[in-house]
Amino acid sequence: MRLTPTSRAVGLPLARDLPATGPSRVPLLRAGTILTHSYVRSLDDLGIYAVWVHDELSEGIDPVELMPAGVRAETAHQVQDALTAARDAFASQQPLADDVVRDLRGVADTIARTIVDSPAAALALTDLAAADGYTHRHSVNVTALGLLIARTMWRREGWVDWRGQRRFDRIDEMLAKIGLGLLLHDIGKMAIPTEVLNKPGALTEDEWELMRTHPETGAEMLKSDTISPLVRSVVREHHERWDGGGYPAGLAGAEIGDFARIAAVADVYDAMTSNRPYKRASPPHEAVQVILDGDGSAFDPDVVAMFRRVIFPYPVGTEVTLPDGRVGVVADLDPEEPTTIVVRVEAPGGAQQLLVDMRETAIHAR
Repeated sequence: MRLTPTSRAVGLPLARDLPATGPSRVPLLRAGTILTHSYVRSLDDLGIYAVWVHDELSEGIDPVELMPAGVRAETAHQVQDALTAARDAFASQQPLADDVVRDLRGVADTIARTIVDSPAAALALTDLAAADGYTHRHSVNVTALGLLIARTMWRREGWVDWRGQRRFDRIDEMLAKIGLGLLLHDIGKMAIPTEVLNKPGALTEDEWELMRTHPETGAEMLKSDTISPLVRSVVREHHERWDGGGYPAGLAGAEIGDFARIAAVADVYDAMTSNRPYKRASPPHEAVQVILDGDGSAFDPDVVAMFRRVIFPYPVGTEVTLPDGRVGVVADLDPEEPTTIVVRVEAPGGAQQLLVDMRETAIHAR
């Protein structure tokens, strides 16, 4: 299977269900559906610009997903319910109810159990939800990616406790805490008017100032003895920058909590690769490059180094444009050299596989 723009998918069968829009649990379109011009126009209207399809060129290519699509869709619905409760709580000037927090802990546990360890191939993180489903699905995607980075990092290098001691025990306990923080990282946006939150154009300076209040607002909503300060640190600090140029407090370096440093990378990567009301998703290689470019400025270098081990710029199953202009599908890659990929292209005698270094102009038959 391969991920292709909807404009090139007419006549091809869907390889995976398209998630529902709105409150429905029923997929928008089922796997196996042949995409017609009418379907493609409707998907474009919904803000869905790419789909997984089957065809001869991608036969036998089986991308590995970070989290099963069904789990991602169901947990997104649960988060949507929780965020609705958060909006109601803010309106009544009440903290988030303990039962809502308890339910979200269960969601975080589900995500932690179902995400795969980074395999010897690129993980498929692409979320094809409609643009209007961004807020709650973003929370789930950031949680899955953040947990993958944290688990890989802590198993290899341990985690640092409040005394500065590096430890390799209680990793599951720490994962539970960061998982809840990741799920709740944008809860303060429930206090932002929806017309600002989903504005299709550029925000005014006053609207940006309002948006920048969401980390502190979210942390205030979580003032409860049942919520760890580590969870609140993710909510309050995920927009801080390693160089001190972030918000709300302008923290820098080690002043930023370990959990929030991981959240910052996961948040930016998913925001870039998701459809939003005002912006189409960027391809993975562009989002990866933004993270790498932020190494030591926006992001903790240690977190960026771990991100590079688990997330690759050209995931298996995605389309790429080769240096000579041809479009192919990524069939394989070497995690140690993630910019050198095996690309399958159409050729006169049938499909051909090429070894391509995407940093260079050379293409080699394989």
